[in-house]
Amino acid sequence: MDEDRWISSRFAPAAERRALIALYALAYELVRVREAVSEETLGLIRFQWWREAIQEIAEGKPPRGHDVCLALAEEIAAGRLKPGALQKLVDGYQTAFLENDRAREPEGWLGLTAANILIPAHNWAGDLQTVAAAYAAARRHASKAFGPIVSPAPKQMRPAIAHYRLRKLYCEGKKPNPFTKRFSIMKAINTGEV
Repeated sequence: MDEDRWISSRFAPAAERRALIALYALAYELVRVREAVSEETLGLIRFQWWREAIQEIAEGKPPRGHDVCLALAEEIAAGRLKPGALQKLVDGYQTAFLENDRAREPEGWLGLTAANILIPAHNWAGDLQTVAAAYAAARRHASKAFGPIVSPAPKQMRPAIAHYRLRKLYCEGKKPNPFTKRFSIMKAINTGEV
């Protein structure tokens, strides 16, 4: 799983933390398709496998024997994750894969879905989308721009997005060590400044 998101998720309440981890584990599996396959057709098969696995869970069928499927099934049953949101995530990663453009990865949608786990109603969606895109670009070294300065994030939402604060370090070309990541994310949790 992604260390940045994992650190942020540690600050969420236990039930919501499990949902964040399940969501991030799915995103990790979808990102890995690009690295795991050598042919487009094989990638499409993997994305379809995840679509069908999520659909089966939504239909109440037993989840497939994959750890991520089992975690998703628990969180969908608890109402913390929505199958439609997960399907949209699969679609976004597939689009990025087909276009061979990591900038098309649905970082904003992933952020919104994570935030929705913690605080279903908020007025921070626009800010979240722009900050998510800046974080993703900086992390991929596709941009040196810090991105927008936004108002502090709502307190309940912070464990889903605190890792976006790391974009400053990534823009500076730094590879933050584990201590620096934790310190930066903790500051975002305390202040809401991402």
